[in-house]
Amino acid sequence: MTKHIQTRSSRARLGLTKVALAMAGSLALLGSAPAAAAVMNFESQLPSALNGGDVIVENGFQLKVLDYAGPGGTSGAGGIGNSLDPNTCELAACPVGNNSLVYFGINDGSVEISRLGIWSTFTLRGFDFAFLAPIGNLAPGSYGQLLLSATTQAGAILSTALDLPPVNGDGKPTFGRSVLPADFLKETLTSLSMRACVNDGTSCIVPDDDSPFVNQAQFALDNIDLGEVPEPGTMALIGLGMGALALRRRKTAAAAAAAATINA
Repeated sequence: MTKHIQTRSSRARLGLTKVALAMAGSLALLGSAPAAAAVMNFESQLPSALNGGDVIVENGFQLKVLDYAGPGGTSGAGGIGNSLDPNTCELAACPVGNNSLVYFGINDGSVEISRLGIWSTFTLRGFDFAFLAPIGNLAPGSYGQLLLSATTQAGAILSTALDLPPVNGDGKPTFGRSVLPADFLKETLTSLSMRACVNDGTSCIVPDDDSPFVNQAQFALDNIDLGEVPEPGTMALIGLGMGALALRRRKTAAAAAAAATINA
């Protein structure tokens, strides 16, 4: 009888090992699968002025507005508007090439994007962006860059600078689609920040209070394409795997209890 109990225990342990290996294999495959897409296009928002510290929540992601003076700054640093609405663009030259609601980063402010919920990881696939000129009728050309800084799941920092789409021949800034470097496209991220700098003829300046370019590092964002990692369906699969593991443990405990009763 004792030998029989030991054999059953060995089989139970083998069964648990197989379940654990199967779960690990499933998660590995999910980790390499394409992530589900979530796009922040700001169509769920209302036109509004935003201060440092305000947040926009859309499709499971959060965009936090940051004042240029730092995370604690609370001055006007952003807004949601329609570039086709003349009332939106009374104080700046709105970019053309977009017919929907967009995010405006104003007065040298920046944004920080993160994912809400139990999963904090995501990927960046691309976005539409533009220069938000402080005045109209500028000469054609690019007036600055959009600076990206991201923290990866492994804790590394990625950074890149994208030339802001140019002002056209009519003196109006234009929207363009981002072209991201390969490391941004392949890495899993936990946070992403964006801000603009202004060309001074030799370099791109992030303005401060003493800069002649203060309040000129402005930008517009739309259609931020973010991949959810892991996908929403992953949670259900993990739940099924954990349920199977718990069920196997209960069966093992019950079998051990029954065997102990017989042996007694």
